[in-house]
Amino acid sequence: MRKITRFAAIAAAASAVLAATGGTGYADAGSSRDTIGNLKALYEVHTIAGTGDYRLSSGAPLGSAFRTPSSLLKDNGTDAYLVSDTGNQQLRYITSKATDKAAGLYIGSGDKDDPLGSFVDGPAAEAAFNGPAGLAQDASGNVYVADAGNNAIRRIDAEGKVTTVAGTGVFGDADGAGAKAEFDHPLDVAVTKDGVIYVADTLNHVIRQIKNGAVTTLTAHSDRIVEYSPGSVAAAGDYADGPIGQAKFNEPSGLALDGKGNLYVSDTGNDLIRYIDFKAGKVTTVAGAGAPAGTAGLYGANAVYAEGGFADGAARAAKFHAPRGIDVTADGGVLIADSLNHAIRYLFSGSVTTIAGTPGEEGRVDGLAGSGALLNLPTDVVWLGGGAMAVADSGSGTIRVVEPYRAPAEVKADGTIHLLYGTKLLQSDANPIIKESVTFVPVRVLAEQLGYSVQYENGQTTLRSGTTAYTVRTGSSAIARSSEGNAKQTFNIAGTPFNAGGRLFLPVRFFAEELGLDVQWLPDLRAVLLRSKTVGH
Repeated sequence: MRKITRFAAIAAAASAVLAATGGTGYADAGSSRDTIGNLKALYEVHTIAGTGDYRLSSGAPLGSAFRTPSSLLKDNGTDAYLVSDTGNQQLRYITSKATDKAAGLYIGSGDKDDPLGSFVDGPAAEAAFNGPAGLAQDASGNVYVADAGNNAIRRIDAEGKVTTVAGTGVFGDADGAGAKAEFDHPLDVAVTKDGVIYVADTLNHVIRQIKNGAVTTLTAHSDRIVEYSPGSVAAAGDYADGPIGQAKFNEPSGLALDGKGNLYVSDTGNDLIRYIDFKAGKVTTVAGAGAPAGTAGLYGANAVYAEGGFADGAARAAKFHAPRGIDVTADGGVLIADSLNHAIRYLFSGSVTTIAGTPGEEGRVDGLAGSGALLNLPTDVVWLGGGAMAVADSGSGTIRVVEPYRAPAEVKADGTIHLLYGTKLLQSDANPIIKESVTFVPVRVLAEQLGYSVQYENGQTTLRSGTTAYTVRTGSSAIARSSEGNAKQTFNIAGTPFNAGGRLFLPVRFFAEELGLDVQWLPDLRAVLLRSKTVGH
């Protein structure tokens, strides 16, 4: 029988998932407390599983398909992943070699050919789920599932058996032991070292606790009513900081425990990140430009949710739009899947930055996290260590990895300055030169790599690609640009081209600013890195 514990049986033959992206990391996560901040400029996004097709298929990871994968759980022992494939009513596993079912019974499809959910305990292959969402694992390896459509919390034990921890299958709002408790669309769970389970009871707008089998409600219920259309009213979430029993939430959907055993919460409907300090007995808002502490001025007239937005900066000035899954890094920062901003954000030391994705744009494009990558409704993010993180990119139906650039293994810190184009070491009899704090590179080797022809004539050099040409003269910072259908233009660059050893050298920033490449300096390797802004280009 397949075992879920540490995914040992389902992933025993798997090599590391990150090996699929290749290479050797040039920087180590232990070099600084703010690992992510130091590596931000080097991040890249790679797809490790999913074609983007909205269907169910297994096999090779990049040939597999999902229906709105919503949550991830990483196994530290094998680098395998467990995925809540929500629309397929299954839990799936991913290794570097295969994707397949871990738990969940197919019982048939509905009118739109989507698999139907159900509520059945038993062996993993025979158990049934309904909209499985958030995942967590305890110290013994048991996996907990927020089975949202079943309004229940499920557990998969070491033998692969699925049981219901709490919930009846019918939505409601009641405390009690096991089957006497009721939830309303719980979207996430978190488990402490001693087995206490916390639940984001999303549509009840509260945080619940399961301890020794008994469910209790920790936070206050909302009594806010909105008129969402003339004559039609409905209950909605609310907002209040303060003592835990008086604090209020609006559709909380993401949970993460920190090293102190306290709880971060994605307060999705309020576009905030909240913090439950159990020792102090208080809930505070730690990120998001919501109302001042202690007030409830987040909502417009009859607004169900706070108004989302996007802004980096000081934590309480930052803006989010429906933040979902979160995770705490080894440095104590918080990674946030900012779903409707289509971005991964990072809260660290009182500041919020964007790590991956292009806010305001959705899509599925691998590339440089800050400028060339597109995400589509990310709903979970998991810290992997080594500066890397994995993302359940729900809207694109894929699993993505955000990790720092990995230099080719043959690049060594040998005292020379290396020239890298992506993961390729460009070989030349002339290495880059640093002159008056400006880095110059030999023109021919890089220009030809980028598809430009190089021609020397009458004391000038012409770089040509298609109908566009650049004319450079040694000793002059002025460069002429001409292209078909446009008037010739002349512009100045920072740094004057020069000849050395029979080679023309241009400032590397020319290639960045004029040809749209990303340029980084890798101090550990003494290497100049130029990258196209989308992976594979």
